Amino acid sequence: MAVLTLLIGLSPAADAAQAVVRGDVEYQLAYGYDQGELVENAVTLEMALEGRLGFQGKVHIGVDGRIPLSHEDEKVEIELGEAYLDLYLDTTDWRIGRQVVSWGTADGINPTNVINPRTPFSPAELLSEGALRGKPVLALLGAYYLPNGSSLTGVGIAEFVPAAGGEEMLETLASRIGAQVQGTPLPVAGPEPVPTDGSQFEWAVRGEGLVSGHNVYVTYFRGWDDYPAAWIEYLPISEDTFIPAGVAAKYRQVQKFGLATAGTIGDAGVWTELSYTVFDKLAALDGPGALSSNDPYLEAVIGADYSFKNGVTLSGQVIYHGGGSLLTPYKEPGADIEAKTYVLGIARYSPEPGHNLEGIVLANPRDAGMLAAGRYTYDITQAVKLTVGLSHVIADSGSEFHELKSRANLITAAMQFSF
Repeated sequence: MAVLTLLIGLSPAADAAQAVVRGDVEYQLAYGYDQGELVENAVTLEMALEGRLGFQGKVHIGVDGRIPLSHEDEKVEIELGEAYLDLYLDTTDWRIGRQVVSWGTADGINPTNVINPRTPFSPAELLSEGALRGKPVLALLGAYYLPNGSSLTGVGIAEFVPAAGGEEMLETLASRIGAQVQGTPLPVAGPEPVPTDGSQFEWAVRGEGLVSGHNVYVTYFRGWDDYPAAWIEYLPISEDTFIPAGVAAKYRQVQKFGLATAGTIGDAGVWTELSYTVFDKLAALDGPGALSSNDPYLEAVIGADYSFKNGVTLSGQVIYHGGGSLLTPYKEPGADIEAKTYVLGIARYSPEPGHNLEGIVLANPRDAGMLAAGRYTYDITQAVKLTVGLSHVIADSGSEFHELKSRANLITAAMQFSF
């Protein structure tokens, strides 16, 4: 609140001639053809006021909103988006306030992009945004630029913001496990908020340089895992017999070491990302009911893109996730973590100005599961565009993608007005 007050106070000092209000109002419609019902019918708003402070910086205040139109149990949502102050000095840049810090080089899925909690995996968002968006966090960022062109960046995060959807995932998991063993959902205890004794603060650093014509980024993050760790607690009913009594959850601290590169080979762009995650261990996760793991794991992405003369751009990458599934942070009780490898392909084509076609395929070759999505965008005017899309899951009951069918088999349409 103090930061927001400061930003609002500085807004009148911004150069009025350079102050700009921008935004989008979008009507979104989504029909789940497996469910046979509308799953989205809402108007969304993204608006930002931005003004320069001479040559030394700028103020940015954003507001996001959503107005549901058909679900009576949903409420109108209005929240502060990014809101920050930028200062530009001779060899350093500074940003303080609510912000999204985007790190990483891969196309869409970035293991080294660890500052902001990410939204749950969404094919529509990956296609429309080009990446999974993070939620803004209150932070101070400083970047120092060396004479040789390298740079050092430090980020201090003043609050822990959990990932959206984590508690809903736990509720779903507890319901499924409870139905299997006793016919009723298991209760979920926790997670409690992270402590406010100073350990809630997170921090990260990144070094950037040029090596053999490739940009190289080295990163380190110390903070909290976006999703709470979870385990089943058991109730003894005899000396040798135990039954599940509920699911317990707790946030835990984590370290992430990262390395990313980006460059070109011929006319193709190429990139790599590596991330190694080390958890602060919880004793409960060494037991038979663990739904999370104490074990460290590796993530790796290698990819390339190429633009053809006819306007088609193709992007392909291989994603290795040593921590299990990309679709959920949890595992089955008593099971070991199984590393998974995915293939992600994205195609973009503009047959003529104002008409854009995009498609994405994410597949797990090992279990033959696949998620495909595509959309067509027509720029009616510079300020108005129409988008229609389709997403579909191809998976049998043994694939991790099978559970996505009910929420990913969609027909979508949107009308966006920009100002």
